[in-house]
Amino acid sequence: MKFTESQLQAIAHDQGDLQIIACAGSGKTEVVARRVAALLKNGANNGLAPRNIVAFTFTEKAAAELKERIIARCREELGDVHGLAEMFVGTIHAFCLELLKTEVPKYLKFDVLNEVQQSLFIDRHSTKSGLTTSTDLSAVPLKRYRDTPHYLAALGILREADIDEPQLATCSVVKGMQSYSDLLDNSRYFDYSSIMEAAVDVLTNDDSIRDRLAQRIRHVIVDEYQDVNPVQEAIVWSLHELGATVCVVGDDDQTIYQWRGSDVENILTFSKRYSDVTQLRLEENFRSSQGIVETARSFIEQNSARLPKKMQPTTIQPFDPGDIIALSFDNPEAEAAYIVQTMQTLRGVAIKEGDTERGISWSDMAVLLRSVRTNGEPITKALTQAHIPYVVVGMNNLFGTAEAEAARQLFYFMAGRTDASSLEAFWTAAGLGIELAHLQHAIATAQKSRDSLGNPTERFGFYSIQRTFLTFLDEAGVREERIVPSGRGEIVFYNLGKFSQLISDFETINYHSKPKEKYESFASFLQYGAEDAYPEGWQDNQYANPDAVRIMTIHQAKGMQWPAVFVPALLRNRFPSPAHGGRSVWHLIPRSGIKRHSRYDGSVEDERRLFYVAMTRSQKFLYLTWAPIAGKNNRYRQASEFWNDILVSKYVKRRVPDYSGRKRLQPTPRKGVENVVFSFSDVKYFFDCPYQFKLRILYGFNAPIHEALGYGRSLHNALAEVHARALRGDYAVEKEAPSLVDTHLHTPYAYPALRQKLEAAAQKVVRDYIHDNKADFDKIEFSEKQIEIGLEDGVSIIGRIDLVRRLDTNETTIVDLKSSDRAQPEEVTETQLHIYALGYEELTGKRADYVEIYELDDRKRKPRSVDDDFIADVKKKVNGAAEALRQGNLAAQPDATKCAKCDYCGMCTQGTQAIIVKTGK
Repeated sequence: MKFTESQLQAIAHDQGDLQIIACAGSGKTEVVARRVAALLKNGANNGLAPRNIVAFTFTEKAAAELKERIIARCREELGDVHGLAEMFVGTIHAFCLELLKTEVPKYLKFDVLNEVQQSLFIDRHSTKSGLTTSTDLSAVPLKRYRDTPHYLAALGILREADIDEPQLATCSVVKGMQSYSDLLDNSRYFDYSSIMEAAVDVLTNDDSIRDRLAQRIRHVIVDEYQDVNPVQEAIVWSLHELGATVCVVGDDDQTIYQWRGSDVENILTFSKRYSDVTQLRLEENFRSSQGIVETARSFIEQNSARLPKKMQPTTIQPFDPGDIIALSFDNPEAEAAYIVQTMQTLRGVAIKEGDTERGISWSDMAVLLRSVRTNGEPITKALTQAHIPYVVVGMNNLFGTAEAEAARQLFYFMAGRTDASSLEAFWTAAGLGIELAHLQHAIATAQKSRDSLGNPTERFGFYSIQRTFLTFLDEAGVREERIVPSGRGEIVFYNLGKFSQLISDFETINYHSKPKEKYESFASFLQYGAEDAYPEGWQDNQYANPDAVRIMTIHQAKGMQWPAVFVPALLRNRFPSPAHGGRSVWHLIPRSGIKRHSRYDGSVEDERRLFYVAMTRSQKFLYLTWAPIAGKNNRYRQASEFWNDILVSKYVKRRVPDYSGRKRLQPTPRKGVENVVFSFSDVKYFFDCPYQFKLRILYGFNAPIHEALGYGRSLHNALAEVHARALRGDYAVEKEAPSLVDTHLHTPYAYPALRQKLEAAAQKVVRDYIHDNKADFDKIEFSEKQIEIGLEDGVSIIGRIDLVRRLDTNETTIVDLKSSDRAQPEEVTETQLHIYALGYEELTGKRADYVEIYELDDRKRKPRSVDDDFIADVKKKVNGAAEALRQGNLAAQPDATKCAKCDYCGMCTQGTQAIIVKTGK
């Protein structure tokens, strides 16, 4: 690979702090990966190891790509490198969470609330969370639902921004925030802000933790530095204070999250705040054509507050006249019709990809909108009418799909808000290939369940919303392969999987509600709250990859690229987005209390950055369009103020192009999944049944919550503390079992009698374990050790080994602790144990001698020698699983015994048939 001079300088730099200003498409991931390899190579004589390097990314998807690239480049430069699993590559949130769970035992049992769960949590506990005990700046009490979003925003700002405390002295929400923090702590929850808040606290005040980090971390790399907020910058600065050199990578022109607290001043002033900074610019664009690069560069150069740089084109992608089009239409329907027609024409047009070519397919096209919620409907309607497959990324417009709306109607029915005939009509209209008799049977079953809600005779956990949903899909005969046309089933299940995730978000918080009240509350959430609850930047599973057009917000598109990009609805008062009127967070907290508060409101320069990001997602084809929207007080009758800034480019054509002379090839989707990162659980699900893996991991269907959920993890955490203490020479004794269980037992869905039973069982297991194993505590080599196995072609397995113990013979045993709730087939356990052995060897360079299952309930050890042939077979099976995932070959492997225990058997034709054959039912 040939590098530019700036890239080579960045790769070789190893002294002092470094700022890499990386223009769009400049190959920063490759540069960072090679720089890490160079650091390890050059630092080997000084004892530099992978564990001494920390790399922060903005998303987990970016982390997976960077880690895979680092592993590949290290192997190229250094051969086998041991200990790469100990190099942290991930988000700042993930680093802080790992820090807290590793260093502060009480946090082991904390779960993390996503933004939707956080909102539901505050509404459910409106008094204890401080919501309804707080007032706005006019001393008017806050109201549940109406003020929840503003209260949430205020909590985030107060904990993540730089504040002026005297200006907040009379702000009621500050006191409410303390109530909320206490409630979170008592409920054993983190939200995203509290993770970082707690991490900053230990980084600042715990000298022993600071000493350990100072010894461990020597280099910190921060990708997408332009999107770091003040509390995240405080974490970076703390690590720098402890002695780490800092390398930041970013582009101020791509700062698109100031409205959520990121501060462009961090990247603009980095060289002034850190000492002895080397500043390098990566200006060559290796993604887009000359037309895209020149047009985008001229556009963004109109911003005044920016670091000096000049994005340059390369020969990576040829530019042809007609590749960039800007058109206006009479109405949004005509605009959408043009987009659909252009997509149909583009399909099969040749696109350059490296040294080869292929025909553009549906998944090579993306529609990027300032807001899907406000401007997506005409486009989705046109695509539906043209039978072009598409997915709306995240939860945007979920109920615009017939299948998700039918699912919503099911729960309106459960709450008595619609009748059986109406429900039948919605599911019939969804066109899912359902037989009428099966649908009517499913509705009758739902009717029986509804009738029982008012007078429940079972424990509340029996009336699971998720179970109702999965049972309905089963009895109605909803099956992926029955949905026509072929391929549409994948998109339907993708959307039904998102609905299942929505159920889990709600039921996580409202599990203990009375059945009738819970279903009524869920129906209200679906009717009034769900569509607005999920931020427009909500991301999907990275492995769900149907060959379909993507529709998403520009914010969601950051870090992605497509051969063809459509940016419609370029309207004044839509893009740039105007200042929002009405009630806001600034009615709850004074602006004077927040330093640089104006960034939360956004500016024309912020909007210009967002538009620049949209343009630079395109590799070759870019379509910019607008059409007036009738009514709306004539607010949306004119083109965006950015429109004329685009038309000035000589590369932009203002008429419909003729592609009849373009070379055409068979439409071939690009390789959808580049980097495959399996957790141990993922591997288990895949080896159990690839189709179960597809439903659970790719589509996102969730199983009903079990009342004892959390028991196994609690045992695990209690013993993890026992082992961690033993490594420090502090050996636990049997009488400590009650306090260990009290610290770690977290079974939030258990009813009181079950909780008592689980507590007694846990105390017995911990007491017995200490009694049986205390003689070996001084032989522990590792506990809760992170491992990562880098296999070929971008395949990795990540996880933790419970325990590594040395024997008196100086041989090594890897121990996997199993409680009854973690029971699994013997062959799956055997595979899992040899994955651990493989991970241990990659971590340490040493071969484990034995693997052992330790059955906690029965107090039994099951050791077995490590089998090299088995390890070779495991590698082959995991690589085969990754290839199956990339190719989409995830067929069911029916086995009546396994299928009977599968949460998703009802959605699998082969699994259902296997059970019928065995049982005759």
